[in-house]
Amino acid sequence: MEMGALVVAAGGDLNGATPGSSLWAPAWPVLGQTVLERWIRMVQGLGVGLVSVVDRAEQPSKRMHTMVEWAREGVERILLIVLGSYAEIDLGDLVRFHYQGQHRVTRVFDQQGPLGISLLDRDSVLADSEPVANEPYRPSSRYDFLGYVIRLSSTVSYRQLVEDALQGRCAIRPSGIQAREAVWIDPTASLDPTVQIEAPCYVGPGVKVRAGVTIRGCSSIERDCEIDLGTTLDHASILPNTYVAPGLYVRESVVDGTRLENLARGVALDLGAAGLLARISNTQPNPARPLNLSAAIDLPLSETEEGREDA
Repeated sequence: MEMGALVVAAGGDLNGATPGSSLWAPAWPVLGQTVLERWIRMVQGLGVGLVSVVDRAEQPSKRMHTMVEWAREGVERILLIVLGSYAEIDLGDLVRFHYQGQHRVTRVFDQQGPLGISLLDRDSVLADSEPVANEPYRPSSRYDFLGYVIRLSSTVSYRQLVEDALQGRCAIRPSGIQAREAVWIDPTASLDPTVQIEAPCYVGPGVKVRAGVTIRGCSSIERDCEIDLGTTLDHASILPNTYVAPGLYVRESVVDGTRLENLARGVALDLGAAGLLARISNTQPNPARPLNLSAAIDLPLSETEEGREDA
């Protein structure tokens, strides 16, 4: 067997960020597909059939055990990706560099330092059972990458990746149909005819956008969300299964269920109790509408749209 790939999901959680944190989570989609899924597709593009994804919270010895078992079974090279970035690396070129130089271990660097991507020969894995990712002193060759890369350490970097993708600064292309220039809408999304859309933006599968909604400023709405009457999204990302109440002005924010993080102010709020945000469950796709938004919570009004509640 020629090659295997072990992907270690950063953040200690394959499903989401820690409640109350400002950490990026591997399960957050970027215009319809997660960074984890994009890495797996890049690996599979090499023809690699042996791919395993593990949680970084597991003991490093367990990860090393997996690689050692693969090596004993005849896997000649192992690609180790510690997921903490999105990088548009030509993995085929990395493999050629490693093979032609007869390197035992090759690590990928950009101008800021190591990217957590290593290619290891079978003999190197079998020679030492210590976890390679935690041994900076292990002899290795350096592969310098000068292309697009972003380290995903926070909601701020997540939003930057979304904006870069929507503005064509990286190779990510949104899923769904390009309805017009720089506007992507999944065929299963439902938008009221009165919805106003300013490019670039993305609306994902199963999304419901009600009357009078405005979407602008590189905003993205991921799968199975509902944006209710008259709300404006401005430089905002709405993560899957999120309900946003009527009449809100959501800007420079990432919203996940009941949690809103305003990136400009560096403030995170849980607005579930106020009825302004909700998590949409599979069994109850349409949460109850709040009856009195103005009395629910004292939020500052938008500087540009007087009379709306600025989330």
